[in-house]
Amino acid sequence: MSYVVAERHAHRDLLSEELYVSVDPRQPDKLQATGQALQFVIAKMEEAAEHYGIPITRQREGLEARFERLVRKWRSEVGPTSSLTQMAMHPAYQQIIGMGREAIALLLRELEREPDHWFWALKAITEVDPVEPRLRGKIDEMARAWFKWGREQGFRW
Repeated sequence: MSYVVAERHAHRDLLSEELYVSVDPRQPDKLQATGQALQFVIAKMEEAAEHYGIPITRQREGLEARFERLVRKWRSEVGPTSSLTQMAMHPAYQQIIGMGREAIALLLRELEREPDHWFWALKAITEVDPVEPRLRGKIDEMARAWFKWGREQGFRW
């Protein structure tokens, strides 16, 4: 396993020196890179840092925080539209669907807090549709049907 330990921008002083990078913490004296090789490693670290400020392994965004971030993104980018397809195909909406079963209670809570078009997501995740055909298009009644279903399934939100 390889390790490179450096603080962001702290490596700039190293470029003019012939230092080494040890990639194995168990063998810190083993020479792995010097001079140009070190510069290459540092350049790659800078490149990665531009795209990934915090490595994914250190991100601590919980399920609810991720869900709320995606909901805000979806609402701000979709805005008022009458196209259900445009709403449901938005990347943030699709990521919520991708959260799977863990998102059901969050979707029901969001639907209760601010009724919106979460029915496609709920149906995609659960593979059921508790909304009777006569209720289609009536958001409040559709939401009530999903709340009833959610309670019957033991969800709490």
